[in-house]
Amino acid sequence: MLQVLRPYRRTLLVFLLAGSLALLLVGVFAAAPAAGATKTGHDFVYYSNAGHTGPAVGYRYYCIGNSGGWGTITPYYVMNNFPCQ
Repeated sequence: MLQVLRPYRRTLLVFLLAGSLALLLVGVFAAAPAAGATKTGHDFVYYSNAGHTGPAVGYRYYCIGNSGGWGTITPYYVMNNFPCQ
């Protein structure tokens, strides 16, 4: 079987390389718009003590060009990702 394919070895190699390159380019360009469409900011939940026990005493979120929140800002907080529009 391999002896039969020997004269076509270069042609097969060219097709394999072209196919690999095409798959690589499709993967790169297909992923690019999704990465640009997702914007992530941060939000902070503030607590009155270092153990983060009890109810939250404050909250803030930050996005580029937009932020908001309520309550008191303390040194005891938990930071998370926040989906921005």
